[in-house]
Amino acid sequence: MPASAEWGAASRHFGFIVLGRLALLGIGVAVWEALARTDVVPAAFIGQPSIFLPFLLAHIADGSLLVAIRETLTATLAAFVIGGIAALLTALVLTASPLIKQLVDPFIDAMNALPRVALVPLFIVWFGLGTLSKIVSGISLMYFILLYNTLAGAHSVDPDHIQLARSLGLSRKRIFTSIVVPTAIPAIFAGLRLGLVYTLLGVVTAELIAGGKGLGSQISYYSNTFDANGVFAVLLVLVILSYALARLMTYVEGRLMRWR
Repeated sequence: MPASAEWGAASRHFGFIVLGRLALLGIGVAVWEALARTDVVPAAFIGQPSIFLPFLLAHIADGSLLVAIRETLTATLAAFVIGGIAALLTALVLTASPLIKQLVDPFIDAMNALPRVALVPLFIVWFGLGTLSKIVSGISLMYFILLYNTLAGAHSVDPDHIQLARSLGLSRKRIFTSIVVPTAIPAIFAGLRLGLVYTLLGVVTAELIAGGKGLGSQISYYSNTFDANGVFAVLLVLVILSYALARLMTYVEGRLMRWR
């Protein structure tokens, strides 16, 4: 098939997918609106798109929602960077030293098993009601997601490749940098992509409890005032942010992984 024909087929397929997604979204919103208008499910429970969408646009226009987005994203970015660096350094040490990994494995598993929501009040006691407790909450999710993904990627190296490298006289350091690390990179990016979204959720969870000016604080306020439309407006923002962050990481991965 000529290149132009392939490109045309790909364009038509992409267009069909986009239109199909928009159609599904429109149907979903229409059904939602109908359920709320006819009181099949009370609008007080599920909100009403014709109300919370204009509500959302109004709060974007007056800047109040943009302030909340900036507050949440700032804490998310800080937690993502700190937790990511800490996780990668830990994974580097544990991969390079199997003995240390055997020693600390039970403790890492035990800490990972702790429910993060239950830890948020403790973080607030330790770090106060400010941004720091929210950053620590995000780190607590980011760290373990990336750590486990990186370790899984590092241990997915084909033993035959390691054996071949040793037979060729490569040093442990060279094997680690030339074989183990490149093999782990796809798993690392998968951990970064998933960790970024969960970091956002960790920050929002802390905001729900600690308050402040972020999106989680707004959800808490609208929930306490029984404003379902306000809650769904902020939830829609979180859905868009989570999707955008995941797509951003996918784009960065594609750019950085060209060498493969």
